[in-house]
Amino acid sequence: MRERYQRLEAQSRQRLNGGPALNAGVNGGSNGDPGTVPLMAHVRSEPPLPEVLSEAAQASKQLFTQELQLAKTEMTTKAKQAGKGAGLLGAAGITVLFAIAAFSAAAILGLALVLPAWLAALIVGVVYAVIAGCFAIAGRAGVRSATPLMPEQTVRTLGSLGGQLSRAWRRGQA
Repeated sequence: MRERYQRLEAQSRQRLNGGPALNAGVNGGSNGDPGTVPLMAHVRSEPPLPEVLSEAAQASKQLFTQELQLAKTEMTTKAKQAGKGAGLLGAAGITVLFAIAAFSAAAILGLALVLPAWLAALIVGVVYAVIAGCFAIAGRAGVRSATPLMPEQTVRTLGSLGGQLSRAWRRGQA
């Protein structure tokens, strides 16, 4: 057994130096014997680990930069959506104030011609409340469409990146 190990070691050294053992089998010759297995049959031709790690680091840096830009873009879009929703809510509040100020007196006085004054005032108040409720519902829907305020696509991509790096690392180690 020790002699076989020494022979294999010598053949490996010759092979690395470009010597005549290039086609030599485990048993020392290329006699076509079916039990003879070429020494290099089990060696994989993959790039060295430092090169793989360097490429992975460069790819990770580029991907991280791209993901950061995507997160900025997503957050800008969501902030714009939230701003529009908040603007609608503000419009609802301002509309309610202007509507109450401008038409309350006229509506109450107009209805007071056919109804008691208190009933006319109640009807006008209910109409304004319904209008304000419609604006509030539309504004709330706009705000909800922009939440959660998290770059969801970036989070999904980074999660899958971790799995890809893990699988690539396992392939490089195997």
